[in-house]
Amino acid sequence: MLAAFGLTELAERIYLELVSGRPGTLAELAGRLGVDRTEVSQALRTLEQPGLVHTVDGRSEATSPDLAIDSLVMQRMRELQEARTGLREWLQRQRAAEPVDQGVHMVVGGAAIGRTFDQFLRGAQEEVLGFDRPPYTAEFHDNPTEHELLGRGVRFRVVYDRRALERPNASAHIGGLVAAGEQARVALDVPGKLAVADRRVALLSFPGRTGTIEPWALVVRGAAWVEVLVALFTEVWERATPLRLAPAADALDDVDRWSMPTATDRQILSLLMTGLPDKAVASQLGMSLRTVQRRLRQLMDVTGSATRMQLGWFVARNDWL
Repeated sequence: MLAAFGLTELAERIYLELVSGRPGTLAELAGRLGVDRTEVSQALRTLEQPGLVHTVDGRSEATSPDLAIDSLVMQRMRELQEARTGLREWLQRQRAAEPVDQGVHMVVGGAAIGRTFDQFLRGAQEEVLGFDRPPYTAEFHDNPTEHELLGRGVRFRVVYDRRALERPNASAHIGGLVAAGEQARVALDVPGKLAVADRRVALLSFPGRTGTIEPWALVVRGAAWVEVLVALFTEVWERATPLRLAPAADALDDVDRWSMPTATDRQILSLLMTGLPDKAVASQLGMSLRTVQRRLRQLMDVTGSATRMQLGWFVARNDWL
């Protein structure tokens, strides 16, 4: 019952003996409980420290439980708060004095990687850089941690492999993150699954190669390691195509304003610029193939483009994406 407060079984027995209204000397308590006097003496000192027991003229008595337990709870809370503060200060000192190379830690198994990734994200304070690519072990699901961090002002820049856009509901899933503030781009062949938090720590994930080998990941710390991964991310990011997949607010048939593309036009163009075929674009946006092709034909007419290559050049030159 009192073990949660750090008391031993013997200390608890002595307290319950005394709180029943039977104070006693050291010898009397040892005799009642059948315990060595030295052990009783040590337990009494443990009880006296938080004020559960007080001794007068060699006789020990229990303090009123209502007062004593409340005092014990408050003391434990103060100790935990002090430990929490001390741990945070220690972690800050460790990060400030981070050596050139802190090494690599391996995580094995999908569930363990998922927990590690969530903890990894929650440790970010300023920025998260990431690569996203197949294979995947599960369907899309909401990422409340990223939404929470975006709401707190943490920046996210993610490069998606083009094949990631072929998954069902990929456009809606990524579009929700983009709408929340994620900066998203797409590249033809993203080299791996990667996340970097605050340019301080990185998480590299690898698939299991056979049915008997579980997926695994590496947690990488140290400036020497992380700087290389940040450089790799920067190179891929700079050659990647921006994704404009935030949910469209305009009506599908609104084609009267041609000085700038509508939100729906940006979605179509953004997916097409990744190399997805018309049918895949239509599927991602929940449109018919005919509607997508009609919108593209209208865009080509307005921009004076004879081919889709010319339309792409116009889009890039006029910064439509």
